[in-house]
Amino acid sequence: MRKLFVSFSGGKSSGYMMKRLIDAYSSEYEMKFVFANTGQEREETLAFVHACETAWNVPIAWVEAVVHHGARKGTTHKVVTYESASRDGHPFEETIRKYGIPNLLYPHCTRELKLRPMVSYLASQGWKTGDYWTAIGIRNDELKRVRKDAAAAKILYPMVSLFPSDKIDVNDWWDDQPFNLDLKPHQGNCSWCWKKSLTKHFHLIDESPQIFDFPRRMEREYGLVGPRASGEPYRVFFRGERSVDDLFAYRKNVSVLPPVSRDEDGDAGCSESCEVNMEIGADEENRPWLESVGLGS
Repeated sequence: MRKLFVSFSGGKSSGYMMKRLIDAYSSEYEMKFVFANTGQEREETLAFVHACETAWNVPIAWVEAVVHHGARKGTTHKVVTYESASRDGHPFEETIRKYGIPNLLYPHCTRELKLRPMVSYLASQGWKTGDYWTAIGIRNDELKRVRKDAAAAKILYPMVSLFPSDKIDVNDWWDDQPFNLDLKPHQGNCSWCWKKSLTKHFHLIDESPQIFDFPRRMEREYGLVGPRASGEPYRVFFRGERSVDDLFAYRKNVSVLPPVSRDEDGDAGCSESCEVNMEIGADEENRPWLESVGLGS
């Protein structure tokens, strides 16, 4: 029987994919389900993952990054639970303490907080890289995100190849379930993910400014860790070399925000497909507005 690692991001598409695989393909694949917690996931995401494992009786492995300081050793993992999972950003901070602030030039957070802990967990279960396929929750309406070397990399996109499904299919399916992921379009799994557009960040500042306390502290305490771009005094998170304080300053100068026009269904930002789609062009959704308020660069 073929081995299939199911990467569960904690999003709706990912959860839909997981349940469809369990129901229709359990006889074809030996599956392992893994969710990697960064310590900065929204509480709604953690509750959703827990609801999935409980309602469907699925053995989801919850893992967190273990960073080895002062040693030439890559990130490994530890197993946690819904109850013991970090809510204070500890795994994220440990990663930043060694590798520096992640941003557009140094996008290592997915690698260190998601991929490596997951692979480390699988190895601890006797699953060696190359011996299994990886199921990624990219939908049939997101074909531009599919890797061209997917077959060689043993990556499977079930919602493209096994049961073609788009966003409408996913949302309709969840509407019929007894529980759902209660996130607004601009929120996403990671509370303040630096990959989000400025528009979404401004909405988050209005809604829950306290979620930016963690990245603000990271910039102040670890801004000098790791290499920096030419002329950059210290590393910051957000695109355009903007810091958390920059975002808050810009927000004060904008009187009216446009609505969030792109429904990402809670799968934005730090998802299992971050290495495929970094959402670099996300600000294009409101390009005219951004230019009108002087933030077009």
